[in-house]
Amino acid sequence: MATVGDRSTLGGQVYEQLRAAILSGQLQPGQRLKVADLSAERGVSLNVVREALNRLTGEQLVKAAPQVGFAVTDLSLEDLADLVRVRTAIESVALRWSIENGDIAWESQVVAAHYRLANTPMTTREAPLQVSYEWIRAHSDFHTTILSASGSPRMRDITRSLSDAAELYRRRSIPLAERDLPGEHAAIMQATLAREADKAVDVLTAHIEQTRNTLVASAGSAGDGIKA
Repeated sequence: MATVGDRSTLGGQVYEQLRAAILSGQLQPGQRLKVADLSAERGVSLNVVREALNRLTGEQLVKAAPQVGFAVTDLSLEDLADLVRVRTAIESVALRWSIENGDIAWESQVVAAHYRLANTPMTTREAPLQVSYEWIRAHSDFHTTILSASGSPRMRDITRSLSDAAELYRRRSIPLAERDLPGEHAAIMQATLAREADKAVDVLTAHIEQTRNTLVASAGSAGDGIKA
C-alpha cells in the first residue's frame, strides 16, 4: 500500500490519483483505462501510468487482459457474495488478534480514527449524492485501525486490499439503504475497546453483510451497474 513517503514520488502521486478516482466513482466499473490518455492527462510517462495501474491490479481495483489492456474492475452480485464471505472470515480473525494484542496506544488510535470518521461529512455541497473521498479515506482508516494490532503485516495487507475492493460496492449501497452508519461504527468501536471479542466480531460481521443485503435487495432496479 502507499505510504506517506510514497505519495511524494511521481509514481506514488499517480497511483493515489487513480485510486481515488476509482474509489470515489469518477472512474466507473468496467471503464477502459487507456495508458496513453492517462499519461497525457497527468503529464507523466507511459511507464509511470503502467506502474500505477499494475499496483491497482494487484489490489483488484483494476483488471488487466491481453489485447484489451486495463479497465476498472467490474462489479457483480456473485463477486460481492464471495467478497463478503472472505472479508467476514479474515477480518473476524484479524479483529480477535487485535483485541488480544492491542495496547493503550492502539486504543487511542482506534478512538482517534473513529472521531475522524464521525466528524467527516459523507457528502459535499458540490456533490450531495456522491460519497466523498474524504469520508471514504476516514472510513478505510477506521477499519484499518481496529485491525492494526493483529501483529501480522500479511494480515494487514490482506484486510486492506479486501476493504478497498468492498469500497466499490459500499459506495453504491449507501444511497440505497436507511441505516445508522454512525451507530454501527460506534458499536464496533465500543465492543472492540471493551475487549468483547465475540460481540465485536458479531457487530463487524453485521456491518459488512449489510452492504451485500442492500445491493441484493436492490438488484434489477437500482443496482447501479452491478451485474446480477
